[in-house]
Amino acid sequence: MAVDSPRSRRYYPTIMTNENIRMVRHIIFDLDGTLIDSSLGVADAANYALTVMGENPRSLEEIARFIGYPLEEMFKTFTDAPPDKLNAAFQVRARHSVVASATALPGVASLLPGLQAAGYRLAIATTKFKIHTEGIVRKLGWDAYFAALASGDEVARVKPAPDIIELALRRLGADPDDTVMIGDTINDIIAARAAGIAKIIAVQSPFGADNIAAYKPDLMIARFSDLKKVFNLP
Repeated sequence: MAVDSPRSRRYYPTIMTNENIRMVRHIIFDLDGTLIDSSLGVADAANYALTVMGENPRSLEEIARFIGYPLEEMFKTFTDAPPDKLNAAFQVRARHSVVASATALPGVASLLPGLQAAGYRLAIATTKFKIHTEGIVRKLGWDAYFAALASGDEVARVKPAPDIIELALRRLGADPDDTVMIGDTINDIIAARAAGIAKIIAVQSPFGADNIAAYKPDLMIARFSDLKKVFNLP
């Protein structure tokens, strides 16, 4: 039997047990598709790299479905050009376009202070480069909410490898048993489990069509604001 795609129906909190919630002290978030949308900047940088290599640009929709995945995975779908040259060109343009285009997804800005006020320590674990992660957090005024940031160029392997999650755990001083991972792709689930995190919440992505339900997160939610109920925030 086929498993429903998260894009084919809407999910609402089934409420994690009170015991599970009481155990959580730390929350690690994915960035793009979970907290923010920087798809316009990513598409601009990707198309810059493609045109530099003599390739035709791609539509926003074609590019956006790869957001949250390694750049190599996206580029190999579009071209046989050398990945290192594509990645280098992407980063040249992304220095300007990614941070400039980043906007908070609905519900995020109002819930982050509530989660912090409730005593949770928050971190971001993302495949984005450190310069972009830090620039986006500063731009959106979120510096005070996040105790740790972990980015793709700080580790040897990006998601679905656990390296970024493990780095975030170390910087938080957190134990996987008292941590929940919140993300929007199957790579977030795979990486979190490989890092020893058992509690995982999947939020419906505004981008791709991952069959994320097949990876059995503990909870699937339709929108970020559903976390208010999950974490019993006022």
